[in-house]
Amino acid sequence: MALKIAYFGPAGSFTHEAARKQFGPTAQYLPTRSIPEVFYAAARGEADYGIVPMENSLEGSVTYTLDMFTRPDPELAALNVCAEVFLSIVQNLIVAQDGPKKLQEVELVYYHPQALAQCRGWLERNLAHAELQEASSTSRSAELAGQNLKAAGIGNVLAAEEYGLRILATDLQDADFNQTRFLVIAPRPLAAPEAINAGRYTTAIMLSIKDRVGALHAITSVFTKYELNMNRIESRPSRQKAWDYRFFIEFNGHPAQPQVAAAMQELSDETVWVKVLGAWLR
Repeated sequence: MALKIAYFGPAGSFTHEAARKQFGPTAQYLPTRSIPEVFYAAARGEADYGIVPMENSLEGSVTYTLDMFTRPDPELAALNVCAEVFLSIVQNLIVAQDGPKKLQEVELVYYHPQALAQCRGWLERNLAHAELQEASSTSRSAELAGQNLKAAGIGNVLAAEEYGLRILATDLQDADFNQTRFLVIAPRPLAAPEAINAGRYTTAIMLSIKDRVGALHAITSVFTKYELNMNRIESRPSRQKAWDYRFFIEFNGHPAQPQVAAAMQELSDETVWVKVLGAWLR
């Protein structure tokens, strides 16, 4: 039976492309209308895995994803991050088959805000005359472009294929190192590390610090003490009360390793609470 994969859709989105990169062409792909729906589809067993965007190398974190990890919903408690997927983001100008043949003929460009931020320089140089209109996703921008013979959308090759459209221009992104990192989530227990690869794991945790002077320094000192390299640290409002924050931290190691287990114990003493979100091979 084919795996069922929930992703932030519709079909042809970059998350769809990342899902296909991770799980291949034989999986069954279930598009959702929002990032929260991906989490709930995985938590409720409607999908074997969910995949969500986590951060872009140009625009930073996807806050909708971070905020889902802070949501105090018991239904989501069993979810673990079990893999990450890196996808090079190549933005294209997509038009209907009978649409504009030249850039000068494009009167309207549909865009998702992330795509606009990544392609703003190109658009200013090449389509300054065109009106810009926001769409809910890159897939939706392609779909809308297919319905308007004077318009174009910004999206990937997969979106063009899904909607039977034509690529008018490619490599719209302003930087050639444009990548997005996606996380794979599932209601599965934390995997035991392969002994030979124990040092090649990344672990993600979320914690709430105590309201006292030096609280954040105390946290970072624990990682220094146990020689655990932090790859990422970021704060987000807890959405529980004003000026209360959660911290997301990723570091090299696996919770089953002795030094990581010891660090987690010390972090428990230094914080209000700490939760392991997952561990995966790099």
